[in-house]
This record gives sequence, structure tokens and C-alpha cells, in this order.
Amino acid sequence: MIISQSGYGLVTLNAVELINQQLSPTEAWSRAVAGKEKGCPKSAFLGLCQFGWVKGVRPGEYLSARALNGPNKDYAIRAARLVLADSESIYTPRQLWTLSTVALIQPAANHNQQMNVVLALKEAGLLIEGTVPY
Repeated sequence: MIISQSGYGLVTLNAVELINQQLSPTEAWSRAVAGKEKGCPKSAFLGLCQFGWVKGVRPGEYLSARALNGPNKDYAIRAARLVLADSESIYTPRQLWTLSTVALIQPAANHNQQMNVVLALKEAGLLIEGTVPY
């Protein structure tokens, strides 16, 4: 399965394209998502942008205070660290979720598109090493 061609994979790549057209990451995500508003992938994407994990996107304050304190950006950053450390491996979203949450005490039971965001960025060559907020 090519993640970048999945629903939130496409949303993610469309958002990056809109950022390249001078929109903020927050506005780009809102436009790209068009009717598929889910908080988890949004927080994953904006968290990756905020902490410098998306090539060509300047780190900044893109998350709301609530999302900044929520787990979705952390899930995405953990997953990003894994795929960048082992760039030869190919993960399904489910496999990546399992690996990135194994050390957590009470992660959510399933990923909610956060892994699709990470994998789409990786597939497109847009995932880079950023900072870790924890």
C-alpha cells in the first residue's frame, strides 16, 4: 500500500504543497483536509511542522495549547524517529503504531491516521530530523 495515496496521506502532501505556496501550516491543513476534519492527524501534522520535522517548513507555533499538551504530536514524532533511523524498512501504519507506542504506559488502542501522516511525508522525501519536545 502506498500511504501517500491514502486519504490522510494525500491530505498531508496537499498541505505541504499549500505551505510551499506561502500558506501557514495551520491554514494549509485546514484547506487540504476539506471535510475530513479529524483532530488526531491534524495534531500529528502540525506537531511535526512545529518541531521542524517537515522539509521546507519553518518550525513555529502551530498547535493550540490543547493539542500541544495532547499525545498526537508525540506519537507522530516517535514514529518519525523510527522511520528515519531505519529508512530501509517499510512499515504499515499498524506496524509503525505498535513500534512507536511500545514503551508508552497507556497509549491509545489504535492509531487514528497519525501514522499515515508520518509515512506519507517519508514516502515523499519530506520527513527530516527535527527537535523532540520531551
